Amino acid sequence: MFPVWVEEEVVESYKSRNISKLFEWQAEILCDSRLRGPFYRNLLYSAPTSSGKTLVAELLAVNNVICTNQKAIFVFPYISVAREKFLTLQKLFRKIDLRVKAYIGSNSAPLDVWDAAVCTIEKANSLLNKAIDEDFISNIGVFVIDEFHMIFDTNRGQLIEQIVSKLLFLKKSNIHQIQIIGMSATIPSLVELANWLDAKCYSTQFRPVVLEEKILAGNELIDAGTNQLLKRFGEESDNETETMFQLCVENLHLHKSMLIFCTSKMETERIASIISDRLLGSLTDESAQKLVANYSLLVQSVEYFKKETKSTDETLLKSLGVGVGFHHAGLTMEERELVEEFFKAGILKILCATSTLSSGVNLPADCVVIKTQLHGPTALTKITYRQMVGRAGRFGQSTKGILRLWCSITNKKYFFFKS
Repeated sequence: MFPVWVEEEVVESYKSRNISKLFEWQAEILCDSRLRGPFYRNLLYSAPTSSGKTLVAELLAVNNVICTNQKAIFVFPYISVAREKFLTLQKLFRKIDLRVKAYIGSNSAPLDVWDAAVCTIEKANSLLNKAIDEDFISNIGVFVIDEFHMIFDTNRGQLIEQIVSKLLFLKKSNIHQIQIIGMSATIPSLVELANWLDAKCYSTQFRPVVLEEKILAGNELIDAGTNQLLKRFGEESDNETETMFQLCVENLHLHKSMLIFCTSKMETERIASIISDRLLGSLTDESAQKLVANYSLLVQSVEYFKKETKSTDETLLKSLGVGVGFHHAGLTMEERELVEEFFKAGILKILCATSTLSSGVNLPADCVVIKTQLHGPTALTKITYRQMVGRAGRFGQSTKGILRLWCSITNKKYFFFKS
């Protein structure tokens, strides 16, 4: 059940998205009356990806806007996520006659024509400066900052710190109090940051679907908890591409979607090409054709893709033709968005992507494979790992998420220890 203070129209809006009740951890946060009027205490919380983090912030922000007649600003680090959340919030706020505007890319709007604004980090900082300069700041009631852990990012973290510092200064100087709500899948130094914000601090490890973690080392599948060998894919321990192909075939037989996180743009294309070439070579076999779900739909989808994106990327087009895709910053925005749509719709069953997809787009999959690297700029970090893991499992569609941590035979001890 939703708290009694949530507007009935808002509850109905969530029900239309098949959300009819809260998880226990969500209800626990929302029952704290200090997070609502007249206190509007700051909140900083950590919860796994896909556990319903954003819903908590949305409910508190809507309550703030309705009760104070002030405005909400939602901050997301990536344009793709900001666009997605803008559409979601538009539907939510429309139910209660509130206006949502986007400050994304070239999109902007006057300060007085919206009740909620959806921004990237850079746009949010500019918007806050403008509100201060134009004496409009007293009309802002709440700031919601997603992926708060990015305050430690070497490139954009300083902007988040600037935003928060200004908001804290406004309150300390008795100019205006703006509620700050920060959230992330994992936040280093959570308690220290909460103290800085003078915020309620909350952390949970709850996942709506069970996670099955196993290590894929060479051609061996190993239980991450017991280090027990479960099975071998073929006879060659050093043939990682054959192992990956066999794992893909196994998932295709089970009609499961598969998201493979790679360490570079080049590697996403390489692995997607290897898998698609093997599948393409098998399509003459009638039994193998069954692995590629709805082959005729794939042919139509590729034609639609070429028409809409004007893509000339032969590697991508060939892969799409057998239900395999890749996703990285080197693709055009139109190409990326259609690849995402195809994967969500189940047209693509296998998607190879760089790590930015783990936090940039909401794309859950039945099975997530993480190709690991120990050193260098793309070495696997705890934060990135948790975000990737959060993509494993589809709440409401599957009872568990499958994770395969892909490493070499020589490195399996390290990852078993880390797991």
